[in-house]
Amino acid sequence: MNEIFIISNDRFYFKKKDFFNSNKNTFSIINCFKKLKKVYLIARISKQKLIFKKKIGNVETVNLFKIFRIKDQIKKRKILIISLTPYNFLIFCILSILGVSKKNMYLFLRSDGFKEYSVKFGKVGEVIYSIMLNLIKKKSIILTCSTSFIGINKSKLIYPSEITDKWLVNRKKQNKKISLNNRIKLLYLGRLRKEKGFDDLIKLFNQLKIKCSLTIVGNDFKYLKKKDYPSNPNIKIIGQVSSLKKLIYFYNKTDIFVLPSYSEGFPQVILESLSRLKPVVIFSEIKFLKKFFSKGLFVSKRNVKSFEKIIIKIIKGYKNIQLNILKDKIYSLKDFEIKLNEILKKD
Repeated sequence: MNEIFIISNDRFYFKKKDFFNSNKNTFSIINCFKKLKKVYLIARISKQKLIFKKKIGNVETVNLFKIFRIKDQIKKRKILIISLTPYNFLIFCILSILGVSKKNMYLFLRSDGFKEYSVKFGKVGEVIYSIMLNLIKKKSIILTCSTSFIGINKSKLIYPSEITDKWLVNRKKQNKKISLNNRIKLLYLGRLRKEKGFDDLIKLFNQLKIKCSLTIVGNDFKYLKKKDYPSNPNIKIIGQVSSLKKLIYFYNKTDIFVLPSYSEGFPQVILESLSRLKPVVIFSEIKFLKKFFSKGLFVSKRNVKSFEKIIIKIIKGYKNIQLNILKDKIYSLKDFEIKLNEILKKD
């Protein structure tokens, strides 16, 4: 395999060899194929620069019209579809009509789309996603990062990661003892969308009786207008961060990371938190993640009594929890790159 086609729902802005994107996860996947002669990218185009920037020399963009011109070439290459969205489904349908075989078509699901569509759009969302998934399953090989995704009975497991050596520098300096007498620093970093549960986190935080501060770092502020920002002075909201140095800084300055999502696959923020020795609180809806992250992950019910109890438990055993996290191997970007290439080349 020396060439591959990648289909992404993301928008990209291009300037010479510089690619701009709002999702660093997609860049990580594209970068897994940096040793190939050519990566053809089928994606939506943005008219303005986006927050994440990457210089990728072996990537060539392909628009809808060009797909038909190079159909014979496409039919002979591996095709990786990143996530199932209406745009990606449309491209899949076009490729199927052009005669791309199932053995060359891969769908990589990084999260449970059924649950996400259900939270965002209700029953209508469930029906739409089910139709797309059932059709695409018949003509593609499914890759997932979890065995718990609804509607997926058989798939090849692969765990994404963006952890590089920079995440693992000076880890022991993060090992410390914390007292409940001090203000406990909580962090949420990610998309500010309904299915991510960030508004629930704010409501729970407002009910806490122990001294805490909450920092929220993320994008998609159309879901949280400036006028609607929480009035609690102990809540600080910051826009999306693209600098790796700043990202690590936020983890270093926190005590506990909180992931309030209703649906997840293999969350990068957990890997990032554990790489900086920070315990993570999740909620019952995604408690299956405990089997992947046996150390440093704590499950709370979605009520203030349980949430507060978990925070106190973590703080009382903080130093020992960090020592246990330190003993575990952190799944890295290099591990992900090797596994992804291995699957595609083997098939």
